[in-house]
Amino acid sequence: MNPAASTSRAKVTKPIIHSQTRELARKVLENCEMERKNNFYQYPVNQALDRAVFYTGISKRTMSRIKSESRSIPPEEKLKSPKRRKKTGIKLCVDDFDRAVIHNTITEFYLQKKIVPTCNKLLVELRMRIPFPWGVRTLQRVLKKLGYRWRRRHNKRSVLIEKPDIVFKRYHYLKKIREFRENNRNIFYVDERWVDNNLTFKKCWQMSGTKGIVKDTSSGNALIVVNAAGRDGFLPGASLIFNPGTTTGDFHGQMNGENFEKWVVEKLLPSLPERSVVVMDNAPYHSVQLNKPPTKSSPKYAMINWLLDKNVYFDRTMRKPDLYNLIEQLPKPVEILYNIDTIIKGHGHEIVRLPPYMCDLNPVEFAWGDIKRFVREHELKSDFSSTQLEELTVNAISTVSEEYWQNFEKHVQVLENDYWEKDMLMENEMEDFNTGGGETSDEDSLSVCSDISISSLEFVDCD
Repeated sequence: MNPAASTSRAKVTKPIIHSQTRELARKVLENCEMERKNNFYQYPVNQALDRAVFYTGISKRTMSRIKSESRSIPPEEKLKSPKRRKKTGIKLCVDDFDRAVIHNTITEFYLQKKIVPTCNKLLVELRMRIPFPWGVRTLQRVLKKLGYRWRRRHNKRSVLIEKPDIVFKRYHYLKKIREFRENNRNIFYVDERWVDNNLTFKKCWQMSGTKGIVKDTSSGNALIVVNAAGRDGFLPGASLIFNPGTTTGDFHGQMNGENFEKWVVEKLLPSLPERSVVVMDNAPYHSVQLNKPPTKSSPKYAMINWLLDKNVYFDRTMRKPDLYNLIEQLPKPVEILYNIDTIIKGHGHEIVRLPPYMCDLNPVEFAWGDIKRFVREHELKSDFSSTQLEELTVNAISTVSEEYWQNFEKHVQVLENDYWEKDMLMENEMEDFNTGGGETSDEDSLSVCSDISISSLEFVDCD
């Protein structure tokens, strides 16, 4: 035997098929086996793209891109892997105020423009109203976070629908607050903000005609301000201003469930008139759940204490999975109870939660605009102390007069009525959309680019 030929044959090795390719091959094989057992093709031979999608499990959108790329290169050349997008360094930051604008913009598409919003059209409109430097894919993630879904109709059109859970929460809030107003109940709104000596602040709601507030930057000398306000302005005795950077005093560290509860017990409750109504948002430190069941990641002692509190028999030699199994077998509570709600109701008051992404229904947000503007208009130096900043903030709070506050409340009532009326119109508009079809995938929703006109609840392409 020729030694050179033997050496040449020895160097020949079989190509390694990696896991991703093997999974793809398994998908193709499984579908081919299914067709063999059923003795028919899932798709006709002339539907090549649909057949490829069925066999491989790759989305139709991606397969279409592969098909287009294949046409532009020679047959012997391999397809290149798609390039990863470089990170721009811009953080995705869409606050509750921007989310409210997105909600209102979508509503306008349906009720005023009489067209179903598409991602491309919505993106153009939003960029004219709020800073939104991202693209369609980011907008799709934001819409999903806000509780919107693309629902496919029987005619294969996709319609942007708000989740019923969010719509119901908004309805119940507006209904309750209207009833409290009709009964002339004292309504107090709770909110928290911060100020710093850099004269830069987080964005806040502003009424038309007011000056803007500059953007937030980091500061080593910031103050957290917590307060409540009612029909006559800020509630006397309820104000709390503290430095989150200190480790001394009654309040220190960032705002959390412990600090917020302490403020409610020591500041808010003693200042409230009898049978008041307290309105607050759904911040995590407002929503510490009472007697919350342990999760799988909870420490073992928490599971044991919770089972003891529920008088459930268990063996102390049990391991965590067995303890958690006992926890899961107990009936779930019909209503989730929050610690703060229990405390406030225990003193004879009512508590109402703002609907998700509707911070514009809190008049304190508008008051913060005046307070922060007052602080910003003073020429502060970089070495301005926390004590001086606190004194200035107290003076700024005192500038919000009863007249100003009544204007803020009237503005919020206009918004409440506006949401109430628009939700009723949207309910009628959506009635036909909610029948038939199902939810589409993220890939499908990104492909919703054509405009749809509403005419007697029938969909036709716009010119």
